[in-house]
Amino acid sequence: MKRLALLNPYSAGSHALWEHGLQEHLPMAAKADGEELEVRVWSLPGRHWKWRMHASALTLVDRMMQDIGSNWVPDAFLVTDMMDVGQFRAALPARLRHIPVVVYFHENQLTFPNHPERPPKDWDRHYAFLNLTSALLADAVWFNSEYHRRVFLEAIPAFLKGLPTPRPHDALEKIETASHVVPIGIRDDVFLDGEDRPRIFGEGAPVVVWNHRWEYDKGPEAFLHVLMEAKRRGAQFRLAVMGEQFEAAPEAFARMRESFDQDIVQWGMVESRGDYVRCLQSSDVALVTAHHDFFGISVLECAAAGLRMVAPDELAYPEHFGSARLHPRTGLLDAFLEALSSGPSDPVGLNVFTYRWPSVALRAWNSLNQVWN
Repeated sequence: MKRLALLNPYSAGSHALWEHGLQEHLPMAAKADGEELEVRVWSLPGRHWKWRMHASALTLVDRMMQDIGSNWVPDAFLVTDMMDVGQFRAALPARLRHIPVVVYFHENQLTFPNHPERPPKDWDRHYAFLNLTSALLADAVWFNSEYHRRVFLEAIPAFLKGLPTPRPHDALEKIETASHVVPIGIRDDVFLDGEDRPRIFGEGAPVVVWNHRWEYDKGPEAFLHVLMEAKRRGAQFRLAVMGEQFEAAPEAFARMRESFDQDIVQWGMVESRGDYVRCLQSSDVALVTAHHDFFGISVLECAAAGLRMVAPDELAYPEHFGSARLHPRTGLLDAFLEALSSGPSDPVGLNVFTYRWPSVALRAWNSLNQVWN
């Protein structure tokens, strides 16, 4: 039997979906391959991301060792980009330091976009360097998309050039050699699979959904602009705005609520997973205006739920859907207007079947075998 220790310093959003999906489906992927795998998980709540990068290794190693003592020895550790891999390995007892460490990049601080309200010079490059050293010190580096892998690797030379000497040697080559793409899986509950679409919002104009984080990088200003222009042209639609909210939401949301007060059928994060899925499956059109998405689990869930997709031909989206089904940013308004008047389903959703957890877990299992064989 193989054993995997999964340590997730930031268990929220897609990080939590990844954690729970692997814990459930990786052992089944191993069994399908004629092997047995035990997955044990240690995680921390998804908050204080900077502190997680500084201290989660110490906390999680301490908790793990209290649980396992000397009787349980993993064949590999799987951690995330919120972990300082150097600190993690140093915190392990000497008898476990030879065990391979895989680092999974949900996002990275080298290429995370600058905040529009903060000058780039105010950003601390320390967290980007932590990501870089973690990738260098890990035995394998997994990215959630090929797009993410590519932009991370492409950013390394310029980033290192901006640091004092001496600098790490051959960083790009070492990380590229160790890198693989292992996506996040989509839970089965979001797929309709021929079932009748629920209509919890009742009959009426098509329901347009926002199911992303309420943050600037997901493009709320562009989203609002398309909605306003479509309304000016006489388009009829209703609005379901979900997704995780934070204390300081972009101002676009306040204007959105004021401008579309009579058209809103859902406003605010839906806490229950079951209620969220029913809201998503009751919607009709997914308008995507993000200018940052290393993977886009919320976008893939829209497609899995059978919504008509209006998304830019950028970021990780061509990887998921193919460029032919996407649009230039300048064409999103026309594509949105067409989607509002088209049929009840979109064949783009068929592409996302390859992201179901059984398929994704098999990819992860095959990549793990490259680590410990």
